[in-house]
Amino acid sequence: MKRSAFIMGITASLFLLTGCMATPEERLNAGLTETRDAFEEEAPETNETAGQIELYLPGGYDIEEPSDDHNVIITKGSDSYVLFINPNESADSKFFYGLQKANEEQQWIMDQTFEQNGRFGFTTLREIAEDRIEIVVSTGGVKMTTISEESDVPGNMEWMMKTVRSVEAGN
Repeated sequence: MKRSAFIMGITASLFLLTGCMATPEERLNAGLTETRDAFEEEAPETNETAGQIELYLPGGYDIEEPSDDHNVIITKGSDSYVLFINPNESADSKFFYGLQKANEEQQWIMDQTFEQNGRFGFTTLREIAEDRIEIVVSTGGVKMTTISEESDVPGNMEWMMKTVRSVEAGN
């Protein structure tokens, strides 16, 4: 009798936990909120240098060589991120956003723009394959892109926005 009560308790707990788990859409929306917050907050202080560019990177991320003043490759384990810097674009530039939207056949699962204090930014997400999402995060003339596992998208969106914001602030 005690064993069956234990099994029923475990089963009930599993159903309860399953109901509490966030759906992929909920995780992406949470990531979007964190990305918006990172855009609106003060840019983090820089802690790394790539060529003449100073930028913020969270711990565990590395700048790969060769990097130059316009293209920086960042890695963490087997994940790669590419940072593009166009010094000719101002903080309110929509250049990179226009490039994203130029191909009308591309289907973006998320497309969000941000504007604050004369700055423009955006994030777009596109499904590449099952459980693989292309992330593009940008503000002004700085853009970062990667291909991410769906479960890593929210966290990547946030630190990527912090990093592009830090480059903008350093220019």
